Amino acid sequence: VLFIPVLLMACAGPVPDDLGMINGSELRPCPEKPNCVQTYDSADQAHFQLPLIFKMDVEQSKRSIDYAINKTGGKIRNEKRLIPAGYYLHAEYESDWFKFVDDVEVVIKEGLIHIRSASRVGYSDMGENVKRFNAIKATYAE
Repeated sequence: VLFIPVLLMACAGPVPDDLGMINGSELRPCPEKPNCVQTYDSADQAHFQLPLIFKMDVEQSKRSIDYAINKTGGKIRNEKRLIPAGYYLHAEYESDWFKFVDDVEVVIKEGLIHIRSASRVGYSDMGENVKRFNAIKATYAE
């Protein structure tokens, strides 16, 4: 009986210590594993998706992304204001069955919304991060 809670905690994995931006403005690249999607590096075709384009100003875009993350099941855990204008957000999504946790990072700046969604544990995610990206994108477009 004790084994099940320990197993579920292991599925969540610790919060990665490499979350956040590099070079002060970019999200980290995806690892070699297929359980990640990102909008920064078009040369990484295995993980690349087009970034979202602002449909309004920075503040309204942030509110729309907050809404999209919450509506698609995410919980925003961290948020930072970027200078001169923009935001960095970190959200977590938890799977229903095994409580696997995926980290979604968002950078809102210069007319674009960049997203990186990656699984904390495992190798493949059966396309879940791409599905999540598409759900966030569709909800943002509403």
